[in-house]
Amino acid sequence: MATEKPNADEKLTNLAKQLVDLRKNPLLVLDIETVNQMSVIQLEKELRGKQYADLDVLLHTSGGLIEPAFNIVKLLRKHSKKVEIIVPSYAKSAGTLISFGADKLLMGAIAELGPLDVQIRETDDDTGSTYKSALNGFKALEQIQLHALDNLDIATKMIIDRTGSGVKMAEAIKLGIAFSGQTSACLYNQLNPKVIGEYARALEVGSRYAVSILTRYLGWGPDKANEVANKLVYGYPSHGFIIDTLELQQLGLPAEEINDTLKEVIDGFRVALIHKDIQGGSFIKLFEYTPPKTATVPKPVKQNKVITKKK
Repeated sequence: MATEKPNADEKLTNLAKQLVDLRKNPLLVLDIETVNQMSVIQLEKELRGKQYADLDVLLHTSGGLIEPAFNIVKLLRKHSKKVEIIVPSYAKSAGTLISFGADKLLMGAIAELGPLDVQIRETDDDTGSTYKSALNGFKALEQIQLHALDNLDIATKMIIDRTGSGVKMAEAIKLGIAFSGQTSACLYNQLNPKVIGEYARALEVGSRYAVSILTRYLGWGPDKANEVANKLVYGYPSHGFIIDTLELQQLGLPAEEINDTLKEVIDGFRVALIHKDIQGGSFIKLFEYTPPKTATVPKPVKQNKVITKKK
């Protein structure tokens, strides 16, 4: 009879126990399919009544809602004085925000985080409900602005070239502005100011949460925290952009690659997490570390000497 293969949860459990033995710290596995309020509730139950000096967190998620991600960071920091987060594969979007709560980030060889541009739920009659980056509207506005400036330069240069000295520079620029405005107006009219405003607020939320975590838990100054948060919200071309260990170090975050001792078990986690992604669902579980008991050597029994008096 063939031996039944362990499912994804059993594989994660076995690997977690191995990692606890290697690191000699309690380990919290946060494999979250979608970060939401239920994730926070499950985590709060796992950590209830616990307090640690050191806590390892193995994090794997494609992202989710930004507010629950912030609450997850608060829970981790409430229950442990020091938190080290291990990312075997990826922690994108809201997972990146959770990563900011770590005193140290331990990254797998091909592990990645991602930008913090908040995802907005949009409903379309044809495709149904989808999530799109709140940065899309700003990028569209940016491209229209560049298009308008290019048109202004082209129109002004053309007017001067064709009229020679017959038109002064100020007049040529005025005519160029009129031409650029007319050609770009149809593009600007396609943008909805209300939607752009909603996107702006959503992006600001992500930035503010990042600043709060970096200043509150990593001790960064407001200027440095704002600079890094703005980079992560506005500075990357797509939501799927890979932010690797080197990029994180350049941003000033406490990230490093895992050492050779952990590579085998982290490789195992990477494969098991892929299987879990296919299976679906989240896996949130705390594994305690129990130091091995030292054998006690019995003390020798002291024997009293019998003294015989001579008669």
